[in-house]
Amino acid sequence: MQTGTQVRHLFATFLLFGPLAQPDVLWNDFWHLICDNLEHHLQAMGIQNPTDEDIYDYGLFLLDQNLGDSGHSLEDFLSMP
Repeated sequence: MQTGTQVRHLFATFLLFGPLAQPDVLWNDFWHLICDNLEHHLQAMGIQNPTDEDIYDYGLFLLDQNLGDSGHSLEDFLSMP
């Protein structure tokens, strides 16, 4: 099941097309759900005990990649980390 992947795509869609007043607040409140599958991905990449910070950063990296598919980046959303 890839709920984290689907939720990251949904979050990217909200950033691109939704009128989110404070996307950083939404990210900070729900990043654990948005990144729920990333601990296993990081372990598969050789990071044995990924920290919350590792998961958080990797989630932002993947979100930035999703945005990049549409010609945008996290830098376009000033309140986002």
